[in-house]
Amino acid sequence: MPIKSPLTNVSLLGFKSHLGTCVDYLQHLKNIVETNSTTTVLAHNLHSLHLYYRSSSLRQCYLNSVNMVDGMPIIWLLKLAGKKASTEQRLTYVDFIWPLLEQAQEQNWRVCHIGQSSEVQQRAIGKIKKRLPNLELLGIPGYFDQQQNSSETHTVIAEVNKFAPQLLLVGLGSPLQEHWIDQHRSQLHVPAVLSCGACMEYVAGDVGTPPRWMGRTGLEWSYRFFENPKRFAGRYLIEPWGLMFSMLRYRLSGHR
Repeated sequence: MPIKSPLTNVSLLGFKSHLGTCVDYLQHLKNIVETNSTTTVLAHNLHSLHLYYRSSSLRQCYLNSVNMVDGMPIIWLLKLAGKKASTEQRLTYVDFIWPLLEQAQEQNWRVCHIGQSSEVQQRAIGKIKKRLPNLELLGIPGYFDQQQNSSETHTVIAEVNKFAPQLLLVGLGSPLQEHWIDQHRSQLHVPAVLSCGACMEYVAGDVGTPPRWMGRTGLEWSYRFFENPKRFAGRYLIEPWGLMFSMLRYRLSGHR
């Protein structure tokens, strides 16, 4: 019998999203683990959409996944198009990571994280263990040969499967993490695999956490930009224009 999902599937301009609040996504993951099913959760924001329209292989990754909305402009776009979307259905890991890990501890789930340098990852794990001392957590640094079926990738997969987590968080940056997950998902014996970007950099304190009112009003990008303009100038000042052109071209090509 199919699992009843708390998420709402919506499509617009050639991409699909699965709308849900933090509570909805926690319930989705709980349903998956309790029924011995599998899920892959990726995230959509303006940066991922910019890449999505330009890469057929990346579009294939999102075709096979549950797609969380991590970007308030996408919520605005969906609402503008007449879709039933709310600001509570924009879910970023700044808000999601702690409820996710707290649920993992409560349910006695093991969690594995792949990504970032060993130093950043260990600082993040130290803070997590201080707050959630009973959580079983394995960290695997993200600096390895991520090519499909490379020997280092096989070693990482073997390490993950030996640990046998219920949740695997992959933070290799977009689009590397999406491709790596899609290419190796069948080899990962994990109920739930989630792309998580730089979330451990926030947990470690290496990247500042914007005030949450900025997230709710869609201004979180400005905090990140002014904190690190060299890193985010292209993403926030140039890519949105390219994305607008891609969406317009898609619409003018005859798609409804």
